[in-house]
Formats: sequence, structure tokens, C-alpha cells
Amino acid sequence: MIDGDLALVRSFDPERLIAADEFEARQDRLRADADGIGLRAVVVWSRGGASVDMSADVFYLANHYSQQPYMSDHVGIGRARSHGVLIIPVSGPSTLIVDVPWWRKDLVVANDVRPGNDVVTLTADAMRGLGLDSGRIGLVGASSMTAAAYLGLVAELSGVEFVRVDNLVERLRIHKSPAEVLAMRAAIALGNVAVSAAFDEVVPGATEADAAAAAAAVIAREGGVLYDAACASGKQSHLFTWARVPSSDARRPLANGDIFHMDCYGAFGGYFWDFGRTRIVGDSPTRLQRDLVETAIELVDVVCDAIKPGLRACDVQAIGAAFLADSPVVRALPAEAGETEGFPAVGHGIGLGWEAPWLTVTDETVLEPGMAIAVETIVGHHTVGGGFFEENGIVTNGGFEILSDTQRRWWSA
Repeated sequence: MIDGDLALVRSFDPERLIAADEFEARQDRLRADADGIGLRAVVVWSRGGASVDMSADVFYLANHYSQQPYMSDHVGIGRARSHGVLIIPVSGPSTLIVDVPWWRKDLVVANDVRPGNDVVTLTADAMRGLGLDSGRIGLVGASSMTAAAYLGLVAELSGVEFVRVDNLVERLRIHKSPAEVLAMRAAIALGNVAVSAAFDEVVPGATEADAAAAAAAVIAREGGVLYDAACASGKQSHLFTWARVPSSDARRPLANGDIFHMDCYGAFGGYFWDFGRTRIVGDSPTRLQRDLVETAIELVDVVCDAIKPGLRACDVQAIGAAFLADSPVVRALPAEAGETEGFPAVGHGIGLGWEAPWLTVTDETVLEPGMAIAVETIVGHHTVGGGFFEENGIVTNGGFEILSDTQRRWWSA
């Protein structure tokens, strides 16, 4: 499937796949939602500088991403560098604040664009000019703002009651348009090629970093961006990852019999893939190692098979939890406390980042066709190691279409 995946990745320009009128329609939907909860406007903050996980909301609404790395305000070259801010009045034109002079005039969708180094002052001045210096104003992206940016904005606009509505745009983002579904297919296709290249390097004497480098080379060559390739192996394989900055070890050679797993995530045209596999170095697993990996694969398969429109995210999580509770492999793991992976979900939505629906006990989001979901688990214990597995796919009218078709097993039957 590698040739087919590459053909899809190379078949279009991801930066121009989504038309300007779709961005305008998104802004109008946000206006309607804001008006429905009594807000005068919404101020949407994002953060770029190669940190793709904080860029989603402004990227989604205005097709803007700042390439400027973050620099602290106190150095004196501006405030809130790397941030982008979109002001959407319930009635009125949109205003985009950008921190770079090289913003993409051919891509950005906004009625007014104001560039400059001091994003906080530019935002406050724009809001005053729009008559938005008082009343209830929604704030999206507080988690992406620095404390300095937030405190500065509040000080500049003391008459505004900022109301945090962090998920207001995310609730729009989870409903993928046909163009976005195509973007997701291409992103996951690039992930397929990258993960395949990474696991080809999992041989005795190689390192985790060798596998990550193979993935990174593919991604860069095809115009994507690697967010991370989180690896764990050997005695640390029960964990999600062990090395830091980056999360792939460049020193310890892999040895025959080591469990190795990688979760590879990145973006193509801003849209994410996020999945991984487990391989036993030398491809001759012990019975226990095979059981751990097979249990992780089976759990993900059970959850993927269960996904369908109309089911709630928490219902899907319950199906995965029931599988684990009934698993003889899991029940046979040592009962004493140990270092185990604590991610409280069996999956999550993906799009311009990690997003709803979250397959947790508390998320009651109803699944709908077009939602993109990553289903994942790690099964293990610090005394025996662990197996990781994750798939990506799209909710369809008939169920769940898995798009991450990378090889699953590397041992003989």
C-alpha cells in the first residue's frame, strides 16, 4: 500500500485543498454559536512557532499559522510572539492579528489583518476600534496563551468580561467537511509511509533514534511535519516513552528480544495522523511478549469494530474497558503496584490536533460520520514489558473505516 499512500499524499496541494468560502462558513457558524450563548464576540488565540498542537483554532477559522518561534516578552522584541489572534464579532467583520510580516496573503481568510510584534496591544486596539471594549466576550484558546499574554490583555481591556469558552471552536472542528476528510486520508497515508519506514529500522544494533530518523526523513521529504516519534524499548517498554528531548534514545543499541514500540504523530497540511506499532527485535517473541502485543491489537480491534454513528464516546470506552477486564492476559499480570501507562482513554479525535470526541468515561459526544478518531492502548507491567498499538480512521455511515494500514505483526504464525 506504500505506493498508493504516496500517490494520495502527492495528489494535491494541502494548503489549498480547503476553499476560502469554507473558512468563511466556519466563522459564520462560530458567530451563531456565540450569539446563542449571549456573547458579543469571540477572541480566538492560537500559538505556532512549530508547535502544531496549539495552532488548531485560528488555523481552522482563518487559515493562519505563525512560523515565528516563541520569545519571552521580557526580552523586549514584542509581546505574545508566535501567537495569532482572530476576533469574530457576532455582527461585524473578522480581524486577524499576526506577529509576522510574512503572513500568507494568498491563504489567510479574514476581513482585516493587522501585523506587528506586540500582539497584545494590537488585539486590544482592534477590539476598541470594533466597540468591543466592554461586555461579555468569549475567549477561546486560554490554554494556548501565555500567562503574560492573558494578563496583558485583561489589563488593556478592564471593561471586558472575558468568558472562557475553550471548546467552542473545537465543537465545530470535530465535524469534518468532505475536503477535511480528504485531508485526513492524506495525512494518515503519510503516517503509513513514515511508520513503515521507522519499523524497517528495528533491528539488532540499531537505536530508537534510527527508527525515528527514518520516519522523520519520509515526513520531511513529502512535505509533512513530525510532531514526535515517542519510543520505548527493552526494560522501559511498559511505558509510553522513556527518552526525553527527543523521546527516542540515540545511545542504547536494540538487542534481540527487546520489545520496541513507537507512537508516531505529525501533520500534513495541518491535519494530524497519530498511530503506532510494536515489534520484537529479531522477530522471535516469547509467548508472553506475543500475548501482550496481541492483547493490545485485539483491544483496539474490538473498539474499532464497535464504533458507529449514534454511539456515545463513553459507550465506546466502556466496551474497551470490558475487554480489558475480561482479558486473561491482563488478569495474569502481576497484581502489585508498578509503573503502568495511565492514559485514561482508549482513544480520541484527531484533526488539526488532538480533539473531541475523547473515548473516556465522561465524554458523552455522539459519534457522527466524518469524525476522525485514533484508537489506542498499551498493555503491560514494569516486570514484563508492554505492547502498544494504535489505529486511525474515519467514522462512516456503516461503522469505522481504518486508514492506518501499516504492518501489524513481524513474527511468523
